Amino acid sequence: MMKEGENIAGGMSYRTMDGIKTIKIMDYLKGFDNDSTAEILERNKDYYIASANKTISRLELAKKRAEYARLEKETEKLIYEKIFRALNWLEELKEDILNIKNNSKFLEVDQYKKWHAVKLIPSAAEGIIITSLIKRKLDNSFRDSNESNKSIVETARKHIEKAEIIFRDLLNLNEFSDFKEAERSRIEGYNEAVLADAKLKYLIEAI
Repeated sequence: MMKEGENIAGGMSYRTMDGIKTIKIMDYLKGFDNDSTAEILERNKDYYIASANKTISRLELAKKRAEYARLEKETEKLIYEKIFRALNWLEELKEDILNIKNNSKFLEVDQYKKWHAVKLIPSAAEGIIITSLIKRKLDNSFRDSNESNKSIVETARKHIEKAEIIFRDLLNLNEFSDFKEAERSRIEGYNEAVLADAKLKYLIEAI
């Protein structure tokens, strides 16, 4: 997913709008004297630190969900590694935020974009957990389906395999990714999982 028109990153969209000379508009947001500028800078830091901590909490929650999902070791390792790296990066980002001295250029554009990629890790990890659990149910209960159920099982597998591919791709985003496309893919991934789950429930009720 290469970047194309990155207008959203880190929840502070105006800072990454293509074609906009943000240096011209940031003067209106940084204060009009030393006291107001200093106060706004500290409030800015508080806001960004709180946002980073919220992302950290989401990552830790996704990790805990992965721990209880009894995933395959390779999948579990993949999720843990991504979360571990994201948590380390966020701690470094918080240090960078605390050391900022100027409101006009709060963070680098690549930092905002990396942050957006990190924010998508929890939902991508949780999507992989969901697809893994649905696949497990299909394997455990419908590995040898009778002829009447065979097409429904195959359809369910196609939906869940498509969802899994989407969520694994989302887990590997970086600052160069197209986040608009990523958001569309995330919705598509969950829709595919819902379709697979609906087929699974139909099969279970038919037993």
